[in-house]
Order: sequence, then structure tokens, then C-alpha cells
Amino acid sequence: MSMTHYLKNLRVKNLKKRKEKNPDYPIASWIQDDIFQDKTIGKSLTIILRTKGCKWAYDSGGCTMCSYLMDASPVEITSENLKNQFDRTIEKNLEVINNNMSIKLFTSGSFLDPFEIPIDVREYIFQKIESLGVKEVAIESRAEFVTSENMESIRKNLSCNVEIGVGIESFNDTIRNVSINKGVSREVIKQAFKISKEYNVGIKSYILIKPLFITEKEAILDSINTANECIEIGCSRISFCPATVHTGTLIELIWKKNQYRPPFLWSILEILKEVKSQNPDALIMCDTSGVNSKRGAHNNITCECGEKIKEIFNEFTLTQKIEKLDVDCECKKQWLSYLDYEQKNIVPLGDESLL
Repeated sequence: MSMTHYLKNLRVKNLKKRKEKNPDYPIASWIQDDIFQDKTIGKSLTIILRTKGCKWAYDSGGCTMCSYLMDASPVEITSENLKNQFDRTIEKNLEVINNNMSIKLFTSGSFLDPFEIPIDVREYIFQKIESLGVKEVAIESRAEFVTSENMESIRKNLSCNVEIGVGIESFNDTIRNVSINKGVSREVIKQAFKISKEYNVGIKSYILIKPLFITEKEAILDSINTANECIEIGCSRISFCPATVHTGTLIELIWKKNQYRPPFLWSILEILKEVKSQNPDALIMCDTSGVNSKRGAHNNITCECGEKIKEIFNEFTLTQKIEKLDVDCECKKQWLSYLDYEQKNIVPLGDESLL
């Protein structure tokens, strides 16, 4: 059985568990402190639109770590539904939206894919945002949708800073397309960078820390190498995404067999320090979703350093100060032992392997 066939079967099985939600309401929205492309601090309003979901996930089973299709709607989502989701959220937050703010528009897949967001809806949303006078707009998309046509659509409607979050994940072709099943070539990624530059649109490079089928040490090196290459070819910022074990994914099946462990927080600290020291002017972030939980990046789960390090990641993202990453704990010895012990084994190890 091919990887695609296996992942599609796994996806179909889990999609049966989806529940219908009101199509006129987004999945979620929130306001938080954020850092802009010019490294100033402000607020961002994030809106996660409820769409029909990621076409790649339907067609190929999707990425091995991703369960966001479960948040997509099992019933039809119309253009009017999508407009209503956006308008409701803007109206709710209208009093706090200002010119020192960013609006982030996320979906369960790609904002630039007309399968999810019809072009008329995209342009309606962009025109509404333009009238609000915000400082930045952020969207997410697979690399193949960063086309000249789509950049024209953006620039026709938005005059502010725009940034597209693209799942680069890894610049290692085998890791990206086998471990992750991303289905994107290096050439397509590089073309996306080239086209976005022509339209003065930034690319935020999402990098997955510790995909399936590689060791902790390999994961550290791959994340560092990938970040350096993304910075070299001109990304607007790096956003490290430590792997989290999502329900209904291949990564969960391997994790339950104790042949996968989410990354250590020590590994993430090592990656952040190394990349920032090599690229002091680069804007580098770290997502903390799932951090310090059993299914997310963690050290010894009972150790008090976990919450402290999670807060350090947040502080580093906002301040970009490398000295924030200097921390120590007795449990660091366990991480060092794990790195050494795992290199001597045929397969990557799970959490209980050193006990």
C-alpha cells in the first residue's frame, strides 16, 4: 500500500467524526501581542475561517502531522458564509482595530486556494481590511499558490505590508515529501520566494521541528539548516513549529507505538540559539502550541522548567534577544543522554526508552 493510499484511508476514517458547526461563525479568533516585520511590537487579530478544508489533505491524505482538516466544515460553506465569518469578527473587534495592528487570516489549508476561499471572497476581505488601515496582513498558503496572478490580486487590493506563511517544513526533499508528505518540490518553493519578492510580499517560513522517521539530533540539524537556507533566499521571518501529536494522524499512530517522541525543549533552545547567532538580524519566532504537554514539545514532563522555557520562547519571539534563551536545569542531562542513546538505535525512540 502506498503512503498516499494509507494516509487517505486514515483521513477518511477520522473525517467521519467531524461535527457540523454554524457556517457563519469562524473556528476561532483572538487578539494578542505580536511583532511586525519591522520588529516593532503591536497587537494582532487572528481569524481562523471555517472553510471546506485543505484540498491536499482530501486528495493525498495530507501532511503526516496535520489534523486541521478536522476543523473544516463537513457541510457546504458558501461565499456568503465566509464573508459573514469575517464580518462578524471585525464587527466584534472594531473598537480596538487601529493602524498599529495586524490582521491574520488563517484557514485549515491555503487562503490563496480558490477551492477554499473563492477569489471574490478573497478580494472582498482584502478590500474590507484596506479600509481599516491596519499595518500588516498575514495569510497562509501552500507554496504552489504563490503565483503572479495571486500576488496581483493581493496588491490590487492591499497597500499595507503583507506576509504569507508558507509551510516549508524542511529543505531536505526526503524529509519534506516522505516524512511529512508535503507534496511540494524545492523548485516550487524557490519560485514562490522569487515571485513574492517581485510584489514586495513577505514569506514567513514555517519550519517543522522533528518530523517523523528522524532522530532528535537529525531534527536539530535539519531545522537549523532549513532556517539558514530560508533566510539566505530572503524570507521575511522564520516561524519554528515544534511537532505536536494531533489526533487521527500518522504521527499519532507512531507515537502510540512508542517510536516517536515530540522534540525536547532543549532541542528547540539549541535551534533558536544557533539560528539567531548565525543570523542576528533575522526575525525568528517559535510557536508554543502544545508546548510542555505530553503530546507537544517537552522535557521531563514533571520538571518545573517546562513552563519557564515556554515563557522564554514567547519572550524571545517578541524581543528577539538571544540572551533570553540562556537557561539550565538538571533534566538537561536526560536530553543529552537521549541524543547519545538514540544514535545507537535502528529506529527513533519514544518517551519511555530511557526508563
